[in-house]
Amino acid sequence: MSDRPPLSPEEWAKVNDLFHRALRLPSSDRTTFLAEHCSQPRLQSEVTTLLAAHERATGFMERPAASPWAESGADDPLVGRTVGHYEVTRRIGAGGMGVVYEAKDTRLGRVVALKALAPQFTHDPSRRERLKREAQATAGLNHPGIATVFALEQIDSEMYLVTEFVPGETLRDQLARGPLPLHRVLDVGVAVARALAAAHDHGVIHRDLKPENVMAVPGGGVKILDFGLARLRNQTSAGPALTGDGTILGTPAYMSPEQIRGQAVEGRSDVFALGVLLFELATGRHPFAGSDSASTLALILEADPHPWPDLTASGSVRPELRDLAEIVRRCLQKRPEDRYSSAESIAESLEYLRRGSDASWAPRPMMPVLAAAAFWWWKFHQVSTSAIYALVLVPLWFSHHWLPDATSLTLFLAGAMAVATAIVLRLHLLFTASTLPSEFARQRAHARLWLRVSDAAVVGVLATAGARLLPSRATVGVVLIAAATVILLAATVIEPATSRAALGDHTAEEAG
Repeated sequence: MSDRPPLSPEEWAKVNDLFHRALRLPSSDRTTFLAEHCSQPRLQSEVTTLLAAHERATGFMERPAASPWAESGADDPLVGRTVGHYEVTRRIGAGGMGVVYEAKDTRLGRVVALKALAPQFTHDPSRRERLKREAQATAGLNHPGIATVFALEQIDSEMYLVTEFVPGETLRDQLARGPLPLHRVLDVGVAVARALAAAHDHGVIHRDLKPENVMAVPGGGVKILDFGLARLRNQTSAGPALTGDGTILGTPAYMSPEQIRGQAVEGRSDVFALGVLLFELATGRHPFAGSDSASTLALILEADPHPWPDLTASGSVRPELRDLAEIVRRCLQKRPEDRYSSAESIAESLEYLRRGSDASWAPRPMMPVLAAAAFWWWKFHQVSTSAIYALVLVPLWFSHHWLPDATSLTLFLAGAMAVATAIVLRLHLLFTASTLPSEFARQRAHARLWLRVSDAAVVGVLATAGARLLPSRATVGVVLIAAATVILLAATVIEPATSRAALGDHTAEEAG
């Protein structure tokens, strides 16, 4: 992406006006129109980019005329038939490329989802290859948040993708009833982010994450569906490059800027789509909604997201909404390098927010209360440890005077530096946890090694000074050795336990 500064509001208004005026003209007349009505090369370039993106995205999303049952499902010729060893019972969905059925696997006695190419594409080599690629992309994924692929069958010259049947309703169905409660948004966000992280770890980029492709299953879980546009990060040269760079594939409203421009796509493009999804789940509206698909594309490329609504309750700012808005804002950055570096980082931030929020907004029995209590104990541990570190400097200072050789001053200075480092880092983490939770996981990861080193240094200095004072100042020596023992136990046993309870395994890797 370019580092050039964003357009000013006046420039953006002109680009938007020119874009929509040019869109009404035949393609052959648009270049002349822009030359006559815009003398600024950069604005011409932006309008040209928007026009090209709109044409390519629209071309992909257009659906050819299909048989009368394509929309309603009535009189579908496949329903009621047996295909191979699958009894097709009903049609459960249809898109631009495929139709999905519920079927019974008569060999194994289980219900499955059967995805077939739409009738107009059944003999299209590129569509058949894409269905094959979807099977290859997802066959190696084994995650509770991703629908499992069972087989790719070719029956009577037709191809069918056999997957796990996922009961429930899509997030789009749930959004039709309005925004989701905040605790549900966080639950869904954590689950989707972890499923994406698992896919990315296997080199699979989804590229079409949207509410229609996430199923809410009974019991509160979610599953990501439809990897038909997925790209393998390390695709081999075998087979045609159906989803390479320079090709716009996806749903325009959920594309990242680089996806719209036909540029290289990697995991952070899914991060952008996840940000759009979270904004929509929490507010009930799309962050870049325009008057039409062309306007939405233009807003994604150039404009800031719409303001986050309803950040207040009873006249006061709700911190959990503010923090979620900050997480989403970072996901929706125009440049990939400004977003979260991975889906797992988003999961950590959302998990921290979910565990640390007050139980009053999350009506789930016991767990929010326990999480809040554990988080209180984690904060208490940081404060009490900092206070103890400051107190041990007093006997350590006197030991400098009581020890006869010159190395005693070096010992005190080493202890003071270690204590100062440990206190500053702990206070920094407390401040970050209270003011910017979305940054906490990253800041804690950066501080973890320094905390371990400073804790070890404090223990070593106190134990050394105490051992040297035992012959002449036994009481002070015992106190220093006891303090070293307490700090050692706190750093290796107590703090890891409180961290795991309060922050979860993904942000608390203290042990080992």
